[in-house]
Amino acid sequence: MDKLLSKVSDAGLDPSSVTGEEAIIFWDHVRNHVASSQNEKAHCFLISAEYRSLLNQHRQSISELKNALDLLTLPNDVEEIITIKTSLSERLVNAGLYDEALKEFVDLSSLAVEYSSIDEYAIAVLGMGNLCDAYGDHAKAYRYYQKIDSIDHAISSRSLRLRCKINMVATLISLNRITTANDLLKECEELSILVSDKNLAGQIILYQAKLLSRRKEHHQALAKLAQAQYLIHRSTSHWLANMLRLEQAHNLTELGKTDYASIILKSTTKKIQQTSSPLLLQQFYDSMSHVFRNQGQFQKALTFEKMGYRVSTDLIKSIPITELGSHQLRRLSRFELQLKLIMSEQENKELKETTESQKDAVAKLQQDVFTDPLTGLHNRRWLDVKLKDLLLHDTSFAFLVIDIDHFKSINDELSHLVGDKAIVCVSAELKSHFRFKGASCVRFGGEEFLVILEQSTIERAEMHAEHYREHIYSYGWSSILGERGLTVSIGITLHRDGENTQRTFYRADKALYRAKANGRNQVCIED
Repeated sequence: MDKLLSKVSDAGLDPSSVTGEEAIIFWDHVRNHVASSQNEKAHCFLISAEYRSLLNQHRQSISELKNALDLLTLPNDVEEIITIKTSLSERLVNAGLYDEALKEFVDLSSLAVEYSSIDEYAIAVLGMGNLCDAYGDHAKAYRYYQKIDSIDHAISSRSLRLRCKINMVATLISLNRITTANDLLKECEELSILVSDKNLAGQIILYQAKLLSRRKEHHQALAKLAQAQYLIHRSTSHWLANMLRLEQAHNLTELGKTDYASIILKSTTKKIQQTSSPLLLQQFYDSMSHVFRNQGQFQKALTFEKMGYRVSTDLIKSIPITELGSHQLRRLSRFELQLKLIMSEQENKELKETTESQKDAVAKLQQDVFTDPLTGLHNRRWLDVKLKDLLLHDTSFAFLVIDIDHFKSINDELSHLVGDKAIVCVSAELKSHFRFKGASCVRFGGEEFLVILEQSTIERAEMHAEHYREHIYSYGWSSILGERGLTVSIGITLHRDGENTQRTFYRADKALYRAKANGRNQVCIED
């Protein structure tokens, strides 16, 4: 892609100067007159497809994604192929082309296993489960979601993990497994603290309201929905905005306030009937029928019920549910074992390679390769080598995951320069506190740090974490942040014999979620 952009620039063209239809024409010109390789032409189709999607030209977008795939070959272009198939499957679902979408999900899951792309595998399985859910087979959908849950710790994207869990919640509510849904929704709420996605946050509020409604707590459900009002105006999700309105109308109807419910539904009618989503139409018709039934207008209620039935029938006819049966689930079960074997083999291979080339690698690597330039702490490249060494020598250790609280607001309100100063200060104090033998400090992300304590008990790790947290809390921040203070939240866990480091970090991350969810500026432990 970088090579293509350089060619575009050398030709005197500026991609940033065009949008909309003009951008589509621009990239068609680049494909025909600037791009030379099949890969570059495929990228032109991919970019053009994204612009067409923004212009609601969904069929043309699908066609251009297919054109891009035709230009690519395995194994050289595997990353591009997986990326395009992920987008294509989503577009096919939105266009109601469920047979084609399922084919892409199946192909994507096979490719993801073959090339060890766990996140993309989860996306494919999630898509299959969503098709079952749209058909109305919620029990089967839940079985697909459980396939993802079994590898949850290996999914690198927090946002994707949250999406999968929210889908499980929706299905559990449909199956009337309210207690389980409520417990999982609490886990979603904790995870959402570390995922900046308004659409996912809005979905959590939606399902919280649905659970309250199931318990006949309609006033509380309306109060919960009120928390999401700002999302209705700002959210890019048409589905979410309208689902929140429909849930509001449902609760008002249950409280006997059918006039208010009618006003909400009438204001939503035009927007919903313009959508291409049959699932949203079905929900809308059911809501309208429910309101008119409560008002005693049974003829109108019957009309909407019939309309909902027609949409439901069309869905049943168009979704290839037989292709999502037990044979597909068995296929995924085989894939799960294969993925776990791949992960285990990769870890063993990495350990062996480290053993064979460790001395030579250490001699060749320069200090800056392993150091974060802003803070002077170790970086993630150093961390990879360190963890392999710890596993190789069966060294026990504790993980402390440290995150600066409300860091985004520091950047937004005081500037990124001030944010960088705060990070440098937190890092310096981290290095100063954990300077004893067996302690290692890593800058893991933007405002996230990791401390490894070798041969440590959980009590010792907690003692050091609390001492550091209190020190940061009482630190004189006025010279950097003015009147603002700064705190950190910390999650702790111990590595278990025989487990991979992904799972250890997952537990420490889970403890960090709890520390954030419980009010921040605290230490939590995950055993």
